[in-house]
Amino acid sequence: MEQVFYHLTYASLLVLSVGIFTSVSFSALAHILLVVPACHFFYKNFATYKLSKTAWALVGIMVTIILSIIANLDILPHPFSNLFKIKYFLIPFFGIFALASIPKSYFTKKRIGILINLFIFATSIASLSGIIAYYSGFNYLKGKPACHYDRACGLYGMYMTYGYGLSFFMVLLTGLLIYRDEVKQWVPTWWLVVAFAINIFGLYLAFARGGWIGFAVALPCFFLKKNRKIIFGLIVMAGIAFVLSYSFIAPFQRMMDNREGSNAQRMSFAETVLVAFMERPVFGWGYKNFEPNVKSLKFKYDIEHEDFGGHAHNNYLEHLASTGVLGLLALVFFSLYWVYATYLREDLIGRLTFPFVMSFIISGQFQYTFGDGENLFLIMTVFMISEAFSIRVLVKQTLPES
Repeated sequence: MEQVFYHLTYASLLVLSVGIFTSVSFSALAHILLVVPACHFFYKNFATYKLSKTAWALVGIMVTIILSIIANLDILPHPFSNLFKIKYFLIPFFGIFALASIPKSYFTKKRIGILINLFIFATSIASLSGIIAYYSGFNYLKGKPACHYDRACGLYGMYMTYGYGLSFFMVLLTGLLIYRDEVKQWVPTWWLVVAFAINIFGLYLAFARGGWIGFAVALPCFFLKKNRKIIFGLIVMAGIAFVLSYSFIAPFQRMMDNREGSNAQRMSFAETVLVAFMERPVFGWGYKNFEPNVKSLKFKYDIEHEDFGGHAHNNYLEHLASTGVLGLLALVFFSLYWVYATYLREDLIGRLTFPFVMSFIISGQFQYTFGDGENLFLIMTVFMISEAFSIRVLVKQTLPES
């Protein structure tokens, strides 16, 4: 039976490889496949495996989500629906135990190669479809018009979700290129180069400023322990790329020049978060319940753009408003523990994950990436893999050849 559980866990990773950038509905199948083996190995090995502070901080996030819902039953129209969304955190948390329990011999070169190549292929196809839609006005894979006249969306219906998610993917892909000698046993270098060219163009055409910033900050993190001259060179190259894009590419110039309205709207969200926090400081307004109340709060406190609703466009402000100061602290500890733990690691997964977490923290200042289902699948999958292989090291199970 446990052999079957190994296969189900691996199948869930296959689904995520294909689905993260193509279909959030298909990605949900990964949870269905993972939930039974995850619960089994959690029950079996909880007392054996030592959880990191990052994992315990995630438990804190889930606890504050539950408390925020209980404290706001009087204003939540569908509290069980809000509570059900905790699955995005709970199943990957249990999944740590499933992934950590799979024997080293199961992760053959072929199985690891299939996972990585499927992920790269599916994401590249999604980006290509968005690039074609950007220029033709029609997404042929979706059979629908392009989601935006001036921004690429991949296979998503929202350019910001795609842009920020793809910035996370590009951090991982860049790491695979940097450490190409270590990963060539799974994926050829030429394929990494082709995928990089496709997806960096898709990221550029998404025109997600926060995603760009997150990616730009992540790049020097690959060299933080090594050659700091490379960091300086990357900063210079980023500056040159910005100047050239602003000078010669009209869509880029429009995106930079015509953002006063967008900036003002985001400031109004931040102001709304503050008044929401003052009203309900400890447990917030209930998980996923800030957005439905934004317009009424703006009207009540005479905040500008009162007809413009939405989330806070910031991971930390959103958690402050929806889960209160307790939820904010849990997310802050989760972020700090995770970035510090990955910085200390020297294995391949740690070296790939540290820049990823930095990108998560920085880009999260500009978008609610910790709430989008599409982005959450990717973030929590990286977290699950990172934590699971950290446990494997602690219990003296060496990593797959890397």
